[in-house]
Parts: sequence; structure tokens; C-alpha cells
Amino acid sequence: MTILAAACGSTTPAAVRHAATTTSAPPTTTTTTTLPSAVPTTVPTPVVAAVGWSAPLTTLPPVGGFTSVSCISDVFCLAAGGGSEEADAADSSGPGVVGSWDGATWATPVTYFPSPAGDNPPPWLPAISCTDGPLCWVTDGSGHTSEGNGTTWSSPTPLAGVPVAPPDPSDPGPGHAGARSAAVSCPTSAFCAYVDNTGHVAIWSGTAWSTPRAFTAPVGGSTVELYQSGRVGVSCPDPSDCTALVGDAVLDWDGSTWTSSAGPWGSSVTGDSAVSCPSAGICVAVRGTSVSVRSPGSGWSSPRAIDGNGHLDSVSCRTLANCTAVDAYGDVVQFTGGSWSPPHKVVPTPVGYAGDGVTVSCPSAQFCMVLTGDGDYATYQGASVASPTGATTAGPTAP
Repeated sequence: MTILAAACGSTTPAAVRHAATTTSAPPTTTTTTTLPSAVPTTVPTPVVAAVGWSAPLTTLPPVGGFTSVSCISDVFCLAAGGGSEEADAADSSGPGVVGSWDGATWATPVTYFPSPAGDNPPPWLPAISCTDGPLCWVTDGSGHTSEGNGTTWSSPTPLAGVPVAPPDPSDPGPGHAGARSAAVSCPTSAFCAYVDNTGHVAIWSGTAWSTPRAFTAPVGGSTVELYQSGRVGVSCPDPSDCTALVGDAVLDWDGSTWTSSAGPWGSSVTGDSAVSCPSAGICVAVRGTSVSVRSPGSGWSSPRAIDGNGHLDSVSCRTLANCTAVDAYGDVVQFTGGSWSPPHKVVPTPVGYAGDGVTVSCPSAQFCMVLTGDGDYATYQGASVASPTGATTAGPTAP
């Protein structure tokens, strides 16, 4: 799958990987008056970075915020953005773009989804997933998909329509900003899984996308379209094992069909969902302030608070003993060596595109990238952490 990138700001060295502990003041930001713009939405000053994290750097998002990043190595990341964003300052509605990062700088973003014209909807909160090749897919909440390699992209194609149940009464509809989001996961070049926040799932088998299957949920005395406000998550360690989260519903793919079961949080917890499954049957999910872990034969653990800030947006796990989660304020929590770290800020809190989310991608235990909607990013370089005996079973639930 492809990752979108933005052009890199010239005021901060782009090749910085490691940041020595500094005594500088907390980050300050200067917000432009018009968005989207061809200048940085924020100009961060260095923050006190955790060991292994670079100083925060800035990109140039000329057509909107970034909503998803995917890295296949420490020298290849793609970021997706643009389109109709959830809560940016200018309520942007422009082309969807993808940018690539080569380990030092971001290339000028490439348009994969032209500016909307007439009744054509813009892409909503695009998501990206890449695998070796490279081969990437960008999907979005308007039900469009686009395949690329970081440079060239297919024209966005809508998924086939499918009859659905009546909409959830809390769903503001597809024309409402932030009403639609999607997620995609591609473990191989011949398989991807898609989910959106209205409970539709689809599979790409190497030649075509399947007709989406719709899931429903009881609301009051009716059966209506499954719906979650905000971003959703899906993760596939291999083509025969995928897990998606939509609200408190867990949707599982076993290689031939999708099934639905109850999630660990209950209907009282709202907000974005994210999940990362490092191996078959093992998943780490975050929502709100807490994490829950599923292991074979044990189901989901009771949610455990790991970030008092709340608004956990994204999680990436190379193994059950090595996970990184990030919240909407640019803070990360890391599970290494048997415990979760306290939240620590690695990028400034988004200002211009505060509703577009913060995303993280860790292709190995030695490298991660965090990217905000504003285009601020930081990278992590570190050695593998040897997990203690039993960490595979205790994992992130142990702290």
C-alpha cells in the first residue's frame, strides 16, 4: 500500500534521526491564516524528546492535512492526505495526495485523487497501507480505492455498492465533515482488507476488490447500519487473519468469511479506534485512554489505561512485546521491556488540522514514524528490546 508524504520544510534539518535530550522550552506554533497553504501549518521549536526520537520536523502540506502514514522500512514511508478533512481550520475540500519519504526528505506530494468537480465527492480521511514491492493502496471514507507504488497511482475507483440497513440515527450522513472514515491493511502484494466506519468490509485478492459486506447493529428496537463516529482500524498479519474495529464491534476475517463479535470496551466508550495484530490471533487495540490485548484462547483483556491524555489515535506493534501508540496531542506511549512508558511528546499538538488524527507506523522494532495532520513528524531509531520470559503471553496487558 502507499503512504502519502508532504514536502519538507526548509527551516529544520530533514535528516535528523536522533535527538539528544535538550533543555528547550515546550513547543510553540505559528498558525497560518489560510489553509490549506504552501507553507508549514506549524513551525515547531524543538521539544524535549525521549531517547531514540528525533527532534520534531515539519513538512509542507500544500493541499490539506495528513491522515495516514505507512512505512515499509526506515528509508521508505508514504503519507496520505488532502481531500475533505475532518476538522481543519479552513474546512478544506481539495485533491487527495500521496507523498514519499526516503529516509531524509519528503518528495513533493503526488495527486492520486483530483480536486472534486460537480457532484463528485472528495476523498474523506484517506488511509494508506504499503507492502514490499512497493505496492500500496489508498482507501477513504467515500469508498474509493487507488493502487500505487509511491510515484504513480491508479485512478480512484469506487467499491461496488451493496444494499445496507437504515443508517444509524447518530450518523450525520456522508455529506457531513468527518462522517466517513476508512482503514486498510495489506500484508502482501496480493491481499488487502478494507473497513469503513459504517461497518462495510471488503477484500482485495490481487485482481479486484470484493463487493463490500455490510454489518449491522441493534439500535433501540431497530437493526440499523453499524456506525462509529471517528476513525476505525483494521490489521492483517496474513491473508487468512484480519481484525477490524468499528465502535464496539470486532469484525474478523478467517480467509473466507467475515464474522462479528463484541469488543472489549462497551458502548459507553466513544472515540477513534485503532488495532495492530503482529501475528495471527494476537492483536493490540487502543481506544480513548486504554489498551486491550487479544491472545489465542483468551479473548480480549479488560481495557487498561495507558494514556491519561485520552484520544489514542493509532498503534503499531512489531511483536506483542514491542508496541507504540500515539494520541491526538502528539504524545507516544511505548511498550518495550515489559511495560508501557508514560506519555511523552515527540511532535507538537496539531493546530491547523487538529481533527485529522496523529498516525504511527513501525516497520521494525528499530524504526517508527509519527506524523500529524499538520505535517509535523518525528522518527524513532532504536535497538530491538529483548522481552522478558513470558512477555509474549503477558504482553501489553502486564503494566
